[in-house]
Amino acid sequence: MSRRRAGFPWSLAILIAMVMGSASAPANETDQFLLPLDQPMADIGRCVSRAHYEVLESVTQRLNRQIRAAQMMKPGPRRAERLERLYKPRVVANKVREAFGPGFFETIGLENSLGTKAARRALGDRGVGAYKRSDWIYAFAHLPIDPRTIPMLLPSSSVKVYGSYVGTDKFGHFHDLGHYYFCDYLSKRYSGTSEEQAVHEVVTNYSRGVLAETTTIGFLATGVCSNADLLANYMGFKFYRNLTEPMMLKGQMVPAMLVQVGGYWELNSHVRPDSDFFAPFVSDHWNEALNPCVYEWGLRWTVERRLRDKADEVLGFYCGIDRRPREAKYFADLVVELSSYYGENYGYFGNAAEVMSIATTCFPEPDSRREVMSSEMILTPVANLKMRNGRSE
Repeated sequence: MSRRRAGFPWSLAILIAMVMGSASAPANETDQFLLPLDQPMADIGRCVSRAHYEVLESVTQRLNRQIRAAQMMKPGPRRAERLERLYKPRVVANKVREAFGPGFFETIGLENSLGTKAARRALGDRGVGAYKRSDWIYAFAHLPIDPRTIPMLLPSSSVKVYGSYVGTDKFGHFHDLGHYYFCDYLSKRYSGTSEEQAVHEVVTNYSRGVLAETTTIGFLATGVCSNADLLANYMGFKFYRNLTEPMMLKGQMVPAMLVQVGGYWELNSHVRPDSDFFAPFVSDHWNEALNPCVYEWGLRWTVERRLRDKADEVLGFYCGIDRRPREAKYFADLVVELSSYYGENYGYFGNAAEVMSIATTCFPEPDSRREVMSSEMILTPVANLKMRNGRSE
């Protein structure tokens, strides 16, 4: 039941960083608008998959040891209760969640890990593993007396994961907030709520409620409401569900990662140390430049001005290095597509006038306004989503 493989030592460093962390930090923000024009970014997707594999294998072994111990107990209600508990999706999810550090710790630990000499040696000529710059779009964006300046002093780096450029903070959202979603969802299901209604209530609560990106976690903490954060939360929710049940990812049904065989847990055939089983969880929805944020009014003015000033750099990366069409309408249409997850509502917030997109800030204003208006940017979840971004996922 245990499957050990050699190789990918760098992924183990990522695992240690995710699990242990190294310091506490307030809420982090990230900048995917300003990415490097003079050096490639290494894709660490396979390493991220391997790190998650190591956690899943460890959890599976631990559960199976506990199952063996329970089977040796004297037959009776206590033994049956113990075994039943070890097969519950919540118990499995809790053990996986416990294997990762708290969200803030995980983000900072991952940051430090990506910046080590060992990481740079491991990546070699594939490029830089993580990237951030001092003149990012949020640098000194708040007034000095604004307490929200503090989290802005600790930006998260950008990394490339299976072709998508995302902030390291997204993994904290994925593992941490995703677990909150999952536990709340199970509570609703156990109380008799239908699956569809339970998902709807969880998404609404964590996107519009007290503990939400549109309130305390986002606007109140930093002045930023990140739709990419909301998506990372939602994908973490899907990850915990996918531990023990099939799940729709990128519009396709993906089998459960753990299955029961002969009374024990076993990793499914697609979950292997050298596979890309984590890839379906990552998409351009995680990217805050392509799936843009909404800002409170003071921060909005500063970010818009900086994006207009840096428009050549932004377009130089996405239309040059990332080979996307140099058209305002393309980026406007992409915002609409990413406002839902392949037809699923993940709590997207904002409308065409509110989100700070490449389409409305990085192109000449007359063309931008005309092309954006032609895209009919009504940002509500859309059904039958098909990626039209000219790049395969």
